[in-house]
Amino acid sequence: MADNRLRYTEWIYLLIISAVAIFLRYWFIMHIPSEPVFDFSTYQEIASNIYHHRGHTLLGQPVAWQGMAYPTILGWFYILMGNDQVHTARLFNLGLSLLSLPLILLIFKKLSSNKVVVYGAYTLTIFLPNYIAYTNVVGTEVFFLFLFLLILVLQLYNFKNWLRYPLLGIVIGIAALTKPFFLAYPLVVGLHIWMKNRNWKETAVMLLTISVVMATVVFPWTLRNYRCYNAFIPISYNSGYVLFINNNSNNVNGSWMPLEEVPASPSIQRQIETQLQKNQDNVKLAAHLEKTIKPVARKWIIDHPGAFMELGLLRLKQTFFSGAWDIDAWAMNGIFMVGQDSPEFRRHINTFYAGADILIYILSSAGIIYLLLNTRRLLKALFSRKMTLKDEVLIPCLNTAFFLAVYFVFEGQARYNYPLLFLFAISLFIIMHKTADGLRSE
Repeated sequence: MADNRLRYTEWIYLLIISAVAIFLRYWFIMHIPSEPVFDFSTYQEIASNIYHHRGHTLLGQPVAWQGMAYPTILGWFYILMGNDQVHTARLFNLGLSLLSLPLILLIFKKLSSNKVVVYGAYTLTIFLPNYIAYTNVVGTEVFFLFLFLLILVLQLYNFKNWLRYPLLGIVIGIAALTKPFFLAYPLVVGLHIWMKNRNWKETAVMLLTISVVMATVVFPWTLRNYRCYNAFIPISYNSGYVLFINNNSNNVNGSWMPLEEVPASPSIQRQIETQLQKNQDNVKLAAHLEKTIKPVARKWIIDHPGAFMELGLLRLKQTFFSGAWDIDAWAMNGIFMVGQDSPEFRRHINTFYAGADILIYILSSAGIIYLLLNTRRLLKALFSRKMTLKDEVLIPCLNTAFFLAVYFVFEGQARYNYPLLFLFAISLFIIMHKTADGLRSE
């Protein structure tokens, strides 16, 4: 009877805090003004063009600058809702947030059997300022997080493999069409299964099935790109641009810099200018620019390994240890309107930003420390014939390592920490729980 009463109390608690978390997101999108800028305005324009039956276009031309899944599905949602207003995109995010909350709880329940860890990490996660604020942004963050959560749930929960493996391939394919670097994610799934079960057959079958299904999901878009640009472009053509502007002798902070400020030989510079002139001087339309600048970026990395390592470290710092300035820049960039600029109001807003900054520093530190603490075990399990590891180690650590590797090579930006924050939260509570156990045993 006592156990049933306790279980009932737990469910009441979870329902209440989940409802409050959704209400805060709804309140945020209704009361906090923001405008889509930079990449976010591009997403909005493409989705709006889809709504108006102009296809996946930008400035009247076919485009594959970014992953296509988010603006395409948002455009379909606009068609369903009968308008292409930015507020409708925020309602789309709100719906995805509602679907994401139970997925987060399901994942945490598989990563720890301790209720304090699970409920503590869940409470912290759903009230993270970043997770609330990005509901207000016309961007991939909320959409991609939902896909990532779904992928982890499919990894962690066993049911009929003939259904689970193809579903994983489908969702990873959609995630790759959102973030192209997820084309490599089947390797993470393979490592997870191998280090968990030590079953070569299961690992090989899962890896092959996921990869084939993922490729099938991506193929129609790849074919479309070939027809549009007469070139093999699996998903997008901006990886060379990102690699080029982030890895060069003039880059001093590991993050974005203007293309025109990147040093290049006169021949390469002429090719860049030619490609831009053919495409309205807009790099987002210059599909064939990648062929010119990607080899230059790769050569620079090979010729300057020390500088590349420095820039990689700077990129990780920009992503995980720059606080939460991105909330101000992308989710609340219209907050200081007429009549809302008093010292008291600014103090309240700055306090909110300060709290968000502190949380990001704590979570990032916990997530990376948790990876470092388990690195030796991961390496030993990777090459051992018998050693296995639990999900509570594999899921946070393998995924953290994967994202860190991508950001180290390509680009660092504060908003890129978004998909890892919930894993950092469970890592923090696992560390706290094990530390408390150790102290009690002493």
